[in-house]
Amino acid sequence: MSSETLEFSGCNFFRLRLAYSILSGRPIRIINIRKNDDRPGIRDFEAKVIGMLEKVTNGTKVEISRTGTQVNFRPGMITGGVINVDCGTERCISYFLEPLILLSPFCKQAMTIKLKGVTNAPGEISVDGMKSSWLKVYNKFVLNDEKLDIKIQARGLKPEGGGVVIFTAPIVKTLRPVKRQQIGKVCKIRGQAYVTKVTPSLAYRMIDSAKKAMHGYISDVFIAVDQRKGDSGGNSPGYGLFLTAETTEGVIYHAEAVSRPKGEPGDPILPEDIGLEAGHALLQKIYIGGALDSSAQVLASTFMTLCPKDVSHFLYGPLPMYSVHTLRHLKQFFEIEFKMEDYRKVQKEEEEDELRIGSCDKALITAVGVGYSNLNKTIL
Repeated sequence: MSSETLEFSGCNFFRLRLAYSILSGRPIRIINIRKNDDRPGIRDFEAKVIGMLEKVTNGTKVEISRTGTQVNFRPGMITGGVINVDCGTERCISYFLEPLILLSPFCKQAMTIKLKGVTNAPGEISVDGMKSSWLKVYNKFVLNDEKLDIKIQARGLKPEGGGVVIFTAPIVKTLRPVKRQQIGKVCKIRGQAYVTKVTPSLAYRMIDSAKKAMHGYISDVFIAVDQRKGDSGGNSPGYGLFLTAETTEGVIYHAEAVSRPKGEPGDPILPEDIGLEAGHALLQKIYIGGALDSSAQVLASTFMTLCPKDVSHFLYGPLPMYSVHTLRHLKQFFEIEFKMEDYRKVQKEEEEDELRIGSCDKALITAVGVGYSNLNKTIL
């Protein structure tokens, strides 16, 4: 990799750029961060991400301009280890988990990271979502899943947070190439209706409503109740529903809905509406399809890039904007190009199954890894 400084503009994809900078060893400069905003410069949560990445690396140098609109980032070695991070309440803990999961296999010492903050927030992937769908994809590339876990010790909802999550991951010398094209059929739906500091009867109303939304699709539906009191319930009242669908090939899709945070304007969302919203969102995810959940495409694309010099391919559903920009960033940092094929052309011979495979807007993504290996790992 060349060591010339890459330059980016704007505040989008901030954590992704920092994570790729550390993995590739290429320094970056991000300019014009919210230049024309009323509050220019980086936000609190972005400063916390920089602080967290400094803790898990050794030798990282960061310069932030006086106005906060420019960040110079020179990466160091990934050390990992045992670390505590306070994520604040602006963003969900999953915002901080994303770069950690991407870096975790290449540490010097295995990561054990305790994060405090918000575990479930409207409009963001929750910690449950990462645990169910991301770790499943992680497992395909990293065989050693001995220490791989995201444990939710306390659930924290907005606005006060108070959640505690412990992320542990193994370290490896190299990843392994993965070929995943089979989707399989959905065989079971599982879920968790969580309530914190409110009456548990709301959970049963959400479960009832979600089962009605998915009525007639599949009979194997089981949703557990996760009732949290005291410290394990965080600092704010709220409730939500998290659902996963598993296929015969081990692919997991997830969907969720959560109540409106306390103190926010607008009418409170009824538990019945949350059940319906989560149920319909899960059916939509199943229809979209792919050999992984659409939120985990970032992880799969990154690990396919960092694989040994061998071919990997993955069947994606329709690519969200974030995944498209991930592929562009990977090209800039690692000088790798992905081959993208329309799945309909690949699957011409199976036209009689058209009704059963859901959406046809799928892409088969193929890449040859750059041969990345963990130079930080201590050899015993």
